[in-house]
Amino acid sequence: MSDQVAEPGAPSAKAADKASDKVTAKDVQVPSNALSAAQQVDHVILRLNKLLANPGGLSSFLSTLNYTLYIAAYLQPRTPSTSTLARHLLALLKPSSPYAKPPPTTLIPNAAAVSPIAALAGMISRARTTLRLLGLFPLYTWLRTLLAGRKPTADPVLHRIALLQCLSYTTYQALENVCTLVDNGVASKNIIAFLNRGDPSTARVYTWAYRAWLTGVSCDFLRLAREAQIEGKRRATRSQMQEDGRALAEDQDESDAKFDAKWWSDLMICSAWFPMALHFASAKGLPGWNLGVMGICGLVAGSTRTQALWGATLHP
Repeated sequence: MSDQVAEPGAPSAKAADKASDKVTAKDVQVPSNALSAAQQVDHVILRLNKLLANPGGLSSFLSTLNYTLYIAAYLQPRTPSTSTLARHLLALLKPSSPYAKPPPTTLIPNAAAVSPIAALAGMISRARTTLRLLGLFPLYTWLRTLLAGRKPTADPVLHRIALLQCLSYTTYQALENVCTLVDNGVASKNIIAFLNRGDPSTARVYTWAYRAWLTGVSCDFLRLAREAQIEGKRRATRSQMQEDGRALAEDQDESDAKFDAKWWSDLMICSAWFPMALHFASAKGLPGWNLGVMGICGLVAGSTRTQALWGATLHP
């Protein structure tokens, strides 16, 4: 899926990044004056452009920004503004002041009182949903590879788990695409009515889509459990070989460290996605769920990928 969108006649993000290689500073200094601050901003903009030019960079950036805005939108009603603090100070001086009791706040503001932060978060969320309309293409490629058969050295259990996960994500993406097109008036509601026992509303179909997503996320736990089992047997065999006095590869410790780091990182990612998938897949949702919790889960889940892509934008 292509993330590169440019105005007619303008260079793409990748082309602009290549042209900026000669003018990008190698080191970033702490701003001490207006000039160095401008240089810092310039460097960040060039790195951001490089991020957007990388495959998956746009989706990663939008995801990080989206979940950050969710947290900000959740905290905004709870963060006292300057005027609120002033009223509270006046209330301390004048107990009879009408401002003595702060106004109640809500977890999520209603449609008539949506803050600019929440509005921007919603707009980015809709943009990400639109970009995911092309998500079936890589899923089709993955499914085609799995159906072609597993490699002789591949574990059959892991292959079956990957097939189940791919089918789950494909089902989720297909159902979400249909709902998105119908909600925006692109496709006929008769499609939803056919899938939903005559009901043209998309709410129930979205629920089934999220249940397919939950199944796909759950497959990661099965995969990690199987990988841990295989790795445990491998290390036990290697330990026995070492006790027998047989020589081992010199890079075994480094290989073990890489496996452990990736395994724990994958566990953190799927553990962060799981409560979100469970919330949307259930009819009533998880108790206490709010924008703040969703934002934290999304940031934790995408932090590894975002950090890797952002770190790759540093010029040598």
